[in-house]
Amino acid sequence: MGGDGRTAQVASLEDHVREELMQLLLTNPGERLFLPEFGGGVRRLVFESADEATAGMAKAALTQAISRWLGHRIELQALDVSVENETIEVEIKYRIAGTEDSRVMRFQRSGG
Repeated sequence: MGGDGRTAQVASLEDHVREELMQLLLTNPGERLFLPEFGGGVRRLVFESADEATAGMAKAALTQAISRWLGHRIELQALDVSVENETIEVEIKYRIAGTEDSRVMRFQRSGG
């Protein structure tokens, strides 16, 4: 609730969907007690080696999570996971259902 007693609201549909997507991606599967399958596990990439096998597993897991949990809210247009010089980059291009404009979200992790 807000300070004035009203329920807090997001500024727009775009912000709300972006926050839902961010929450899904940053939640690790098993982290939520009553929804143990919920999550994309992007934070776990910190503990993985930066190689093509990790990129492939991340892409499959993220595609499945987005389809399962947000498939009714967004259309996944592209999901790229690339590895270069010990850096993993995730780029997600999506469109909010019922709209025409595309959005892009990026995550990057550097290190061994």
